[in-house]
Amino acid sequence: MQNDIKKIRLGQVDFINCLPINLPIELGEISLDADIISAVPSELNRMILNSEIDIAPISSIAYLENKGNLDLFGNLCIASHGQADSVLLFSKFPIEELDGADILLSKASATSNKLIQIIFKEFLKINASFEKECIKPSAILLIGDDALLEFSKKQRDVFIYDLGSLWKKYTGLPMVFGLWVVRKDIAAKYPMEINMISKKLNEAKEIGLSTSIDKVIKKAQEKVLISREFYSNYFKHLSYDFNSECKEGLELFESYCKKDALIIH
Repeated sequence: MQNDIKKIRLGQVDFINCLPINLPIELGEISLDADIISAVPSELNRMILNSEIDIAPISSIAYLENKGNLDLFGNLCIASHGQADSVLLFSKFPIEELDGADILLSKASATSNKLIQIIFKEFLKINASFEKECIKPSAILLIGDDALLEFSKKQRDVFIYDLGSLWKKYTGLPMVFGLWVVRKDIAAKYPMEINMISKKLNEAKEIGLSTSIDKVIKKAQEKVLISREFYSNYFKHLSYDFNSECKEGLELFESYCKKDALIIH
């Protein structure tokens, strides 16, 4: 590796939905020569755009707004072909009664915050106020482990809506919440190192979803205790391969973001 960089800096989302890729690396089942930095998606978005990390799974919206500086990496994504299970709206009222309501957005998310606005405006035809700070919201959007933890409480009189399911219902396409990307300058300068990390992450994904799935589920239960059956289905609902159908879903999401002025170029 060139003298002016010791290791590639790899961002990592410390969420349960990334365990199939993260855990084989953590357990040493895959040897990866990189400095790993863990953060929530919104923080990884900021870090890669500020050149503090080189590769990371970031919010889809962050990639769409910064295609000039970022390349897709490893053909890896976090998508759902229906239920996402950890991108959830928790509401005091049925969703059709949220017209004029205050909805608290997730501080950890960028994509899901845009997605819920699209769903309300384009599909449900509901006018609501989406806030990042709100004292008494009628509904709260949570993602990742926060959503799973809230779901695990099994509260009564709370209406729960899965954004992945709503997107699939109205579009027929998968929803791509996050994408692994690499900075273009790093990809050009260190192609061999980048290709090797791409290979290793894909190997980790294959191990995490097959021979190590029991370890993945056990680790997930240590983080948020929900049944083994739930997590078994959870990882089946998610897709980590950025295939042609996911590309189509991402392109439609981008078109809605542009239409509703939710994207900055």
